[in-house]
Amino acid sequence: MKLRVLLADDHAMYREALCMFLETQSDVEVVAQAADGHEVLKMVGEACPDVICMDIGMRGLDGIETTRQLLSFQPDVKVLALSAHADPSQAAAIFNAGALGYVIKGGVGAELLAALRMVSRSQHYFDPALGVSDAADLARYLMPGA
Repeated sequence: MKLRVLLADDHAMYREALCMFLETQSDVEVVAQAADGHEVLKMVGEACPDVICMDIGMRGLDGIETTRQLLSFQPDVKVLALSAHADPSQAAAIFNAGALGYVIKGGVGAELLAALRMVSRSQHYFDPALGVSDAADLARYLMPGA
């Protein structure tokens, strides 16, 4: 059975390139693409993804708030955060919202595939560039009120 993935990123060219890369994998199927958080929330029920690759910095409804809202009504969906930055405070915020993994966009390739597969099995994945070893280590970056 293929891993069903929804790609959410406000940069269409990045989203398309990521889709083409993922579609080369025999065990991955991109079932939908969204340009913002509002689209993710609208299409998740119909697309039925196993994992959502969620850009943190989308315009409009960002990836952190989208993850928070999404998991309140679709708790079985797994979220893998994508970011252009190795920012532990951003990573802590999206993990606090319910994401299971965090990948730096520049590290796409074998690392992204490993992260996708781990997150699909409800395992945490931390990009090595974050400099954290586990969720407890990441929690020290969580801002009050996040």
